Amino acid sequence: MATIHDVARTAEVSATTVSHVLNDSRHVSNDLRARVLLAIETLGYTPNRLAAGLRRKQTSTIGLVVPDNTNPFFAAVARAIEDASFEQGFSVILCNSDGDAAKEKFYINVLLEQRVDGTVLVAANSSADLLAPLLDSGMPLVLIDRDLPDATTPVDKVLSDNLGGGLQAIQHLLARGHRRIACVTGPSHVSPSANRVTGYRQALTDAGIVEDEDLVMRGHFDFASGFAATQRLLD
Repeated sequence: MATIHDVARTAEVSATTVSHVLNDSRHVSNDLRARVLLAIETLGYTPNRLAAGLRRKQTSTIGLVVPDNTNPFFAAVARAIEDASFEQGFSVILCNSDGDAAKEKFYINVLLEQRVDGTVLVAANSSADLLAPLLDSGMPLVLIDRDLPDATTPVDKVLSDNLGGGLQAIQHLLARGHRRIACVTGPSHVSPSANRVTGYRQALTDAGIVEDEDLVMRGHFDFASGFAATQRLLD
């Protein structure tokens, strides 16, 4: 692969001049600029964005960690983040944690090593301990969908009102005359499912209905576990 020094030799200019042309960081005469651009095209030179970014302390990349981007919800979220990033000149590194804390930790370390400019994270669990390297690094972080209530460092968040959603869903069914209502949800250690169950229980309590714990089915936010839970309920 051609280097910036190869371009400089071909164009008969300094490597600094090539850098100024690439980054538009200083005025370069039209003649020199044309020679540099011709050399770049002739050699097929591709700038090392990572190396240049490290020198500028900005890599124009954002890390995105989700449990599973085949989940339609996370697929839509990932696409929206990618579109917004592209508009601002950033690229996105997508990582799937599969809801596994060890895998999430591995990817967080990878993103730190890649010096991404920020990370958007759907946490694999509700413990902030595993995120200590990320929180301590000072790297900009935004949590989406799942909260970390035990985080001692302030973190920006974009969250849904899962408690209110669970409450309204059950109130809707109660208003239609239903009384024996099941709840199929995700693991208890992640905030969305925990808050939805809280809303579910609150609605039943407000209606004077004693909860049947056998009607709360927990899965993994995937089709297979949802299907299995429904079969158990129908049985």
